[in-house]
Amino acid sequence: MRPRLRRGGIMPGRVVIGIGNVLQGDDGVGVHAVRRLRGRLPGDVELVEGGVWGLDLLPFLEGREKAVFIDAVDAGEEPGAVFRFSPREVRRTPSGPPISLHDLGLYELIGAAQLLDQCPEDIIVIAVQVKEIATGEGLSEEVEAALPVVCRLVEEELEGGD
Repeated sequence: MRPRLRRGGIMPGRVVIGIGNVLQGDDGVGVHAVRRLRGRLPGDVELVEGGVWGLDLLPFLEGREKAVFIDAVDAGEEPGAVFRFSPREVRRTPSGPPISLHDLGLYELIGAAQLLDQCPEDIIVIAVQVKEIATGEGLSEEVEAALPVVCRLVEEELEGGD
């Protein structure tokens, strides 16, 4: 893929997108993780607080070599459990965990990007098992405790690409 130009220079080749609603407790874990990663990643990585933007995230995928999504998941595991997978791995499991807790899941976003030929070849999802989705800001203790693990996994995914 060719790098895309943007105001002020070349679009970074890699993107980390935090998904979730910070007003719904643990659902906002992806956005909280992106905030923690600010200043810790190489210069060729763009951090995006994707919130609940859904298909509005498509422009952030176009022209990228790699995308890492961070999201909440309810796979019936212990709260704070961290998963790392590619979208292909989840598709192979018919009864696998949902890839997202949002109405428009990552499957739909990634599928749309593929249809529009805007999808990076290398996509990784890092998901955290929620304890509870409830109105209110902040994460449960279990999900908050998982943030260092999530950040380390993201850093490991992006090593050597500066």
